[in-house]
Amino acid sequence: SGVEPNKPVRYSYTRQARGSWSLNWLVPIGHEKPSNIKVFIHELNAGNQLSHMSPIYTIEMGDELLAKLARDATFFVRAHESNEMQP
Repeated sequence: SGVEPNKPVRYSYTRQARGSWSLNWLVPIGHEKPSNIKVFIHELNAGNQLSHMSPIYTIEMGDELLAKLARDATFFVRAHESNEMQP
């Protein structure tokens, strides 16, 4: 592929519905497994334009979490009024 080693790759998922938002994450690519991923949320207005961006959250990626993600292949986001996010 055309990906440079050790450069992050950006992925995103956009939910198109009332209160649309886009979940974005950056994953370092290279010879070794990632030690963390960066996650942030874009809130979109009715015109599908960016209206708000959350802080960038870091999720540490230990062996146990990597094994679970590989097995389950599901990412859950839970937002709180305190503007914290939990994987």
